[in-house]
Amino acid sequence: MSVLAPWLMAYYEQAQEWRRSGKFHHALLISGINGVGQNAFAEALTKLLLCEHIDRAPCGKCHSCQVAQADTHPDLQILDGQDGGIKVDAVRQVAAKVANKPQLGYSKVVLIHEAHRMNTNAANAILKALEEPPAATYFVLTTHTSRALMPTILSRCQRMLLPTPSEVQVTEWLYHEAKVDVSKLMWFSQTPYHLLALSTSNSFDMLQQLPDWLEQWLQGGMRTDEFAGKANKDNTADFIDGLLALLSAAVQYSASGQCNALVQGACTSLLTRYDIYRLMGFVQSLTELKSQLDKTHLNPTIQIIGELNSW
Repeated sequence: MSVLAPWLMAYYEQAQEWRRSGKFHHALLISGINGVGQNAFAEALTKLLLCEHIDRAPCGKCHSCQVAQADTHPDLQILDGQDGGIKVDAVRQVAAKVANKPQLGYSKVVLIHEAHRMNTNAANAILKALEEPPAATYFVLTTHTSRALMPTILSRCQRMLLPTPSEVQVTEWLYHEAKVDVSKLMWFSQTPYHLLALSTSNSFDMLQQLPDWLEQWLQGGMRTDEFAGKANKDNTADFIDGLLALLSAAVQYSASGQCNALVQGACTSLLTRYDIYRLMGFVQSLTELKSQLDKTHLNPTIQIIGELNSW
C-alpha cells in the first residue's frame, strides 16, 4: 500500500513545509470523520518529524528514518486509544521518557491515537506536558470527535481537519491499493480506512448481503432465527451497525426521496411496514442493544432475535 491516500497529500506537503521552515507546532491535533485516514497520516508525520535531515525530511536514508521505518525508534512514544481508554499512568510514563534528550537524531515525538479516549486524569496529565513541552518534543494527536477533548487541550494544539474523500475517490483508491471492490458497501460506510478494514474481515460478505436478507425477512421469506443467525460472534457489531445504517437510510429515503439503489428494496420494505416513528424507535433500541452486548456476555443471537421479534 502507498504511504498516504491522495486526498491527504496536500495536507502532508503543508506539514513538510512547516517542518522545513521551523513552523511545525509543538502540538498538532489531526481530526476528520472516523476512518478518513487520521492514523495513517499521523504515523507519516512521526517519520517526518524524526528525520535527521530537516530540509528534506523524511529522507528515508538516515539512521532515524531507518529505525522509524522498522517501528523501533526510541524517541517515538505511542499512546493508543483504539483498543480502549488511555489512562493516566501511561501518560505519565510517556511524559517521563520524553523529558530526556533524544537518543537518536534531534527530535522526540509523542503520538496519541484516538486522543478523546483519555480519561480525565490522563487528559490533565497530557495538558501539563502540552503547557510546558520538553525541548525538541512534538505531540501529534488524532481524533474523530474533537468535541470530546477538554477545551484547554484544544486551545494548546494547532488543528488540522482532514478532508472527506468523494465516493469515486474511495472506490478507486481501495481498488488500486487493496484490489477490492467496495462499491456494494458504500451504503454502509464511505470512509476509506473503515472499508479497508472491513475488506479483510468476515463482515465484508455479510454486509453486502444484509440488505437482501432484511428485505426477505420483512416479506416473510426468511425466519427470524435464520435472519439473526447470519450474525456470528465475530461480526455481531457490524451486523447491528448494518441494520442501523439501513434504518437510517429508510428514514432519509422517506424525507428526501433519495436512496442508494443497492438498499432501495430493503428501505421500501421498511417504509411499507413501519412509519418513521417506529423506525426511529428501532434505531434507539438497536443502539442500546449494541451497548449492552459490548458490556455483558449476553448471547448475541438470542438478543437479536428478541429485538427483531419486537418489530
